[in-house]
Amino acid sequence: MMSQSRKVTKSQSRDVITANSQKPKANSQQPNLKRTFFVILLSNFLTLSLAAQSLPMSLDDCMAYAVEHSTSVGKKINDLDNAEQEYNSSVASLFPSLSASVSGASNFGRSIDPETNNYTNVSTFSNSYGISGSMPLFTGLQGINTLRAAKVARERGYNELQISRDEIAMQTMKAYVDVLYYIGTTEIATQQLEDSRLMLKEVKKLYEVGRKSAADVAEVESQEANYDYLLTEQQNNLALAKIRLRELMNFPQDQELEIVEEIDVEFVSMLTPMEEVVNHALNNNVKVVSAELNTSYSKLNYQRTKGYYFPSLYLYGGYNTSYFVNMENQAAYDSFLNQFKNNMGSYIQVGLSIPIFSGLERRTSSRVARNAWRNAELDQIAVRNAVESEVTQSYQQMQGYAKQYVLGQKKLEAAQLAYDGIAAKFEKGLVTAIELQTASTTLLQAKSDCLRSRLQYVIEYRMVEYYNGKDFLETENLRN
Repeated sequence: MMSQSRKVTKSQSRDVITANSQKPKANSQQPNLKRTFFVILLSNFLTLSLAAQSLPMSLDDCMAYAVEHSTSVGKKINDLDNAEQEYNSSVASLFPSLSASVSGASNFGRSIDPETNNYTNVSTFSNSYGISGSMPLFTGLQGINTLRAAKVARERGYNELQISRDEIAMQTMKAYVDVLYYIGTTEIATQQLEDSRLMLKEVKKLYEVGRKSAADVAEVESQEANYDYLLTEQQNNLALAKIRLRELMNFPQDQELEIVEEIDVEFVSMLTPMEEVVNHALNNNVKVVSAELNTSYSKLNYQRTKGYYFPSLYLYGGYNTSYFVNMENQAAYDSFLNQFKNNMGSYIQVGLSIPIFSGLERRTSSRVARNAWRNAELDQIAVRNAVESEVTQSYQQMQGYAKQYVLGQKKLEAAQLAYDGIAAKFEKGLVTAIELQTASTTLLQAKSDCLRSRLQYVIEYRMVEYYNGKDFLETENLRN
């Protein structure tokens, strides 16, 4: 597709050059030249876009795509917005509340004159205006503790969002490595199948000249069928691994996901001691910080419920005025502006509410909040223990897989030499087909083990780096 686009572009460019070299015969040719030039630019842009979309995705690309399209991350963003709104609401609750009212009424028939308080049988019109406000002076520190708890909840929301992003990135990384592993095992099985087929041809030739028996041919045929089955199995595992990766990334299942099939691995010693990595994780990891914030939130919520036992003191105040007129004798009443001014009144009020009994509601709320605080403290201990265990295991497994890979390379070299030697002896009739199959199986297992330890090292190394403060993805500050 790209080569065809280039050919079209070159031919169109020659047309443009030829058209420009000729003297225009009419002004109507100018729009055609502009349209042709626009088509050239558009075709080049589409060609580059298609080329960019066809590029295979690296591990970081897949993790970034998964985080961006994750539904769980989207839910955490909504939860964070809710926490932000709760914080704003708790701040606003500390300010005075203000309200205004307007009313109007027309009376027909028997009614009371507000100026004389006598009954009349005339039609009247009246309206009133008022503005009032209230402000809490003391509520047992409920407002302050609610504000503090909302602030902690908002901070916890940022950490919960980061935890969700990290979890998606971590799962995607493991699924990506699984795909790489099954790509490798599929290639190994393919190579083993090709080698067994070549060996089968050689054995059949030797059988024809009488140097191999029918049993040897049958044994090699069985080995070839076994590798054919193994290849089919690995191809199926690869297809399932790709489905799982697309699922985690929220990538369309009906589209082919091209990934980079090589991953850089440097088997270097971790310079940071394990104790320092553990301490850093226990002090800075978002899981631990989120658990600490949850404990603080539960404590503040408990302190807020204790405020239910204290009296509440409120300050009230307001202004009001009114207007009245007899519709049958309007001239006998003052004007609207005069009445509005003369009837104006104001008030200041202080209200004290003392809780005495409310059906154990306050006591129950306080006990429930206290138990939630205790559970949060227990959860914090559990999270710290889990993180410490995860860091220790990842660090130990990282070192173990590095050693396994180094030893696996030596084992692979030895298995390859052993297989080559036995294969040569088999052609000379010095060993049986069973010994050849055993050597082939050992070589296959050595290749698989070496591949597995190499890729598992990648996972554990990235995990140790994560617990040591390096994020899976370079992201902007979530608080911006």
